[in-house]
Amino acid sequence: MALSVLLAGCAAHYTDDAVKDPYGFFSGVWHGLIFIFSLMANLISWVCSWVEISLFDSIAIVGRPNTGLWYYVGFAIGLMSAGGSANR
Repeated sequence: MALSVLLAGCAAHYTDDAVKDPYGFFSGVWHGLIFIFSLMANLISWVCSWVEISLFDSIAIVGRPNTGLWYYVGFAIGLMSAGGSANR
């Protein structure tokens, strides 16, 4: 167990360019607005993986690496904006 944790810590998760320019607030807003499309693409990718078809593998719901709190605040704002308004 300790060996697997040690080796996993050495794995490269992001490229150097991505770490230099992480997703920020406005990217979070955009990702919140297109959430439903990202979710559908992930579901299609998951179903296609059952028959070993690689489709939409590069699409993620949350952008990584991001700037943390401000990214998630933007994501929440975009998500709420995409939901529309409730009419009574």
